[in-house]
Amino acid sequence: MLTFLFGLYWLVQLKRQFLLSAFVLVLAFVFFNPIYEFSSPKNENDYSNKLSVMSYNVRLFNAYEQGTDNEENIKKFTESIINSDADVICIQEYFRDFNVELPGYPYVYIHYRRDKFKMGQAIYSKYPLINKGAFDFAGTQNNTLYVDVVVKGDTVRLYNLHLKSMSIKPSVNSLQDADKAMLLERLGNAFTKQEEQVHSIIAHSKKAKHPFIYAGDFNNTAFSYVYRKLREGNKDAFLEQGNGLGTTFRFDSYPMRIDYIMTSEGLDVVDFETFEQTFSDHHPIKATIGW
Repeated sequence: MLTFLFGLYWLVQLKRQFLLSAFVLVLAFVFFNPIYEFSSPKNENDYSNKLSVMSYNVRLFNAYEQGTDNEENIKKFTESIINSDADVICIQEYFRDFNVELPGYPYVYIHYRRDKFKMGQAIYSKYPLINKGAFDFAGTQNNTLYVDVVVKGDTVRLYNLHLKSMSIKPSVNSLQDADKAMLLERLGNAFTKQEEQVHSIIAHSKKAKHPFIYAGDFNNTAFSYVYRKLREGNKDAFLEQGNGLGTTFRFDSYPMRIDYIMTSEGLDVVDFETFEQTFSDHHPIKATIGW
């Protein structure tokens, strides 16, 4: 992620340092993890149970976007979510004031860090949710929700993740104009917080009594430490059944994949979809999981 950001900066500056950043990205592409997925063989196995999970950072349902109508915003978001026909919806940056209702999703878990805090996370489900809980990350506004989803008598643990953001404006101009020392400090702090958060999530999921799913906004790329740690021993649904770039966020016009769904051992990815239409700065993603 850091290499990508500074690569953009040096590209704008037309300096030779960009070549170094580009070279590192090429090495990352070859040796670490693909950023482009060619069409995967379709999983046509027969499973006793299937569960489709959507992850969507809704950016507070655009509540603070100038010139937008809140009722219309909610209508667009809810229609797009319902039309996805996912069994479970993991929402990041949920907005307390809107109290969104999704017909067909009777089981809901919403968590805010504090009583008066506007932003939270939510899980909507067609299936019963039990053993619900959350852990808030120190020094940030982020947290992770976890629930056990009961599917036809069987149980799967689900984590809704929202990791620490980079706290920078998603534009090349903002990088060009930023104080470089302050930018480095901000990015370094974000990386440190993300690592701490990921270690907490992994430690918690290791104690899970059931196979588990990670879904959410990791706020980092597939080249990052946090991605690699969360993927250890797990499957990235996009790499299993996705295709193309799988773009979920754009840094200006540069495509990035920072939202993920991962599955633990015992769960297979049957299908994966990245939705082109979005009313947020993130694209929603959906994975169908079988076991």
